[in-house]
Amino acid sequence: MLQLVKKIMPFLGVFLFIVAILVVHYELDNVSYATIVSTINLTYLSTFLLALFITLIDYLTLTCYDFLGLKYLGKQLPKGKVVLASMIGFSISNNIGHALISGPSVRYRFYSILGITGIELIKLSIFISIMFFLGTLTLAVLAYIILINQDIVTITTNDAVNWVIYLAAVSLIAYWVLILTKKTPFSFKGFEITLPSINMTLAQTAIAAVDLILASSVLFIFLHQHIDISFITFLLVFLIAQAVGLYSQVPGGLGVFEAVFISLLGHAFPAQELISAMILYRITYYFIPLLLSGIAILCFEFSVRLKNINSAVGNASRLITQNTPQVFGLLMLLAGGIMLFSGATPSDSQVMNGLRKIIPLSVVEISYILNSIVGMLLLLLAGAVRRRVNASYYASITLLCAGVILSLTKGGDWQEALIIGTMLLLMLPTRSHFYRESTLIDSAFSNSWFILIILIAVSTIWIGFFSFKHVEYHNRLWWQFAFSNDVSRFLRSSIIIIAILIAYIALKLLRSPKARYVAPRPELLQTLLPLIKGANDTNPHLALLGDKLILIGKDNQSFLMYGVTAKYWIVMGDPVGCPIQQQDLLWQLRDMADKKSAKLACYQISKVNLPFYLDMGLVIIKLGEEGKVNLTEFSLEGSSRSRLRQADNKMKKLSNISFEVLNCSQVSEHLVELKNVSDQWLENKSTHEKQFSLGFFNESYIVKTPCAVVKKDDLIVAFANLWQTDNKNELSIDLMRFTDEAPTGVMEWLTIKLMLWGKEQGYQHFNMGMAPLSGLDTHELAPLWHKVGHIIFESGGELYNFEGLRRYKEKFDPTWESRYLALPNSLSLLPVMLSITSLISGGTFMGALKK
Repeated sequence: MLQLVKKIMPFLGVFLFIVAILVVHYELDNVSYATIVSTINLTYLSTFLLALFITLIDYLTLTCYDFLGLKYLGKQLPKGKVVLASMIGFSISNNIGHALISGPSVRYRFYSILGITGIELIKLSIFISIMFFLGTLTLAVLAYIILINQDIVTITTNDAVNWVIYLAAVSLIAYWVLILTKKTPFSFKGFEITLPSINMTLAQTAIAAVDLILASSVLFIFLHQHIDISFITFLLVFLIAQAVGLYSQVPGGLGVFEAVFISLLGHAFPAQELISAMILYRITYYFIPLLLSGIAILCFEFSVRLKNINSAVGNASRLITQNTPQVFGLLMLLAGGIMLFSGATPSDSQVMNGLRKIIPLSVVEISYILNSIVGMLLLLLAGAVRRRVNASYYASITLLCAGVILSLTKGGDWQEALIIGTMLLLMLPTRSHFYRESTLIDSAFSNSWFILIILIAVSTIWIGFFSFKHVEYHNRLWWQFAFSNDVSRFLRSSIIIIAILIAYIALKLLRSPKARYVAPRPELLQTLLPLIKGANDTNPHLALLGDKLILIGKDNQSFLMYGVTAKYWIVMGDPVGCPIQQQDLLWQLRDMADKKSAKLACYQISKVNLPFYLDMGLVIIKLGEEGKVNLTEFSLEGSSRSRLRQADNKMKKLSNISFEVLNCSQVSEHLVELKNVSDQWLENKSTHEKQFSLGFFNESYIVKTPCAVVKKDDLIVAFANLWQTDNKNELSIDLMRFTDEAPTGVMEWLTIKLMLWGKEQGYQHFNMGMAPLSGLDTHELAPLWHKVGHIIFESGGELYNFEGLRRYKEKFDPTWESRYLALPNSLSLLPVMLSITSLISGGTFMGALKK
């Protein structure tokens, strides 16, 4: 049921958008395009500058949402960085969906750098969402009470408005009752959230109210220049329209906000003045802040290139440029939309009369066609830009250059050329951010982005028919060419827009995927062996087990391994091989999982690639630590190694005990002995073979790796198979098993001998493997997962004995490196861990309950 709802929700937004377009079209029935343009042109420059100033003040006010939310969490972050994160974050999220309920992805990109965890971010997002609705509900109820006795516009006699206000009042009272009476935290599946204090709730309401009054004032000053309306009446309508737009699932409430606003005020005021004010509001409050974000990124890019930045500015630069692809993805959407909209509206007759003297009609007609093609390509390119595809950078530069030229040749639109030229200049220095190897057609859109493209295309066609609604349409219009015949050019452009959309969808459906995901066959594993051996660490050897699916990159230069459960696809470790292909593999796997209604998680990943996972919007949680011993410094000398030295001397006294390393061919010769040792060990431990992140005895796997063995009277009584890297950076062991005949302390001695042998062979490090749940924070403000993990670490007892495992490995004085879990969100921690446990136990959760 939930999966069905998720699939329907985006299309619900499309449906509501189309309904909103029909409502606006009806309300503007007696209004022409020329009337709207002339009304906009009557706006005073001083009015526009005042609106810009209020917008700036409001964006500064929006930072108070974050500051108060961080205070609620008990976090203190550098003020300058919070201001940057908040202002740029709002400029991005305001254009793709309302910032306060669109989820924590934009904020996480900023605040994860500053130490905010996934759980804390969810709490911050909930706090801010409640803050916004408190302000909205409070202002709406107060405005309604004031208007009851002085409503000359008859807003309060509208039954729908009355019901909305009654619901708002009940919700507000219910929330305040909770604040006054609920003293214990709300708990849901182990996730706890505490309601704020009375004083903090009042502060939430006050800050949100100021924000909403300022935001509405931007629209009000444009509106008030042409019509006489009280601010209280206007504010109530603005809040209702804002709330409906918010719930519509349409990005930024585009179209829905306008439809509700005109529906409530259209009976009392001229529709052309209402729509003109709202167009100016969209430009001032949404488009210009986004453009300024791009300019901010440009300035920091130049600062970095000039290398004249101090540490504080450098950190701010990192904070900003992490969102470079998101900003420019939106700018590509805007650039494409501007080009399409300009091609669907009448040209300036005076400019066209001047243009005909210097440009042939054929150039103008071709320019209109190319304008539509370039505009649609910019829309479709936005997804690749957002995902940092290297080819998208050059394609964007080329298309923006074409856009500047076409804006001038199709109709002398210098304003359009100036805007697109500005975007081109902003894009030029960002080359370093686009590094992922992928073809443009392989760069999949999320549903929300592709639906946004469809909405822009639908809007373009509607704007065209609205602009030329006085025209009597007939078949001859398709083939008429003249400087003054804008409607024919619009019709031809509309067909091009529809054709490109259909062609793109067909191409995506027919195109086979670039990467291959296959069940591992012996010949495939042999193909991957150079990548496994050529890695800088030994963990990729897990692929040799053959129990995981493999996703292979271009020309077999990279791969990742993963397991599949009903709801989650779990990547085991970091991708392997060509660095510039690694993130591309992760994106492709996420797209594949999404098509199967599953989500992606990544298990036991290193800190080196954390930016990859953050860029995908995943939440990072620490799993434990991996110990590595520096073999160049390892020896049995000194007081700190006395226990290891005693263990070594004890074994040396046993004349019938020997240590030997078997190469792969020798391993094949001793398979029966090794199998007997393994079977006896499993029986003695009353356990069964594990999989996925742990090795298991399989003849085809064992013969691919050397084995260290301990012999007693020339019979193997213990063994450990070895993982080695070709560059000799790392040596490690997978299986360690022994029989009853092995002397006490054999595994410790085997480890000691392997380290000494590795040092002799020139290896740099010995990987001791994971110590799960170790190294987690224990202080009072630590995340819930850290607290629970620490309790399990200390109190696991015989079930897992994580603390004992850590103590054993500490004997060898390793350096500990953190290992992490990347998952869709913090609330999915439990189901993701259950899925991983199922994979490790062989595909069944009951298997995990066995030793």
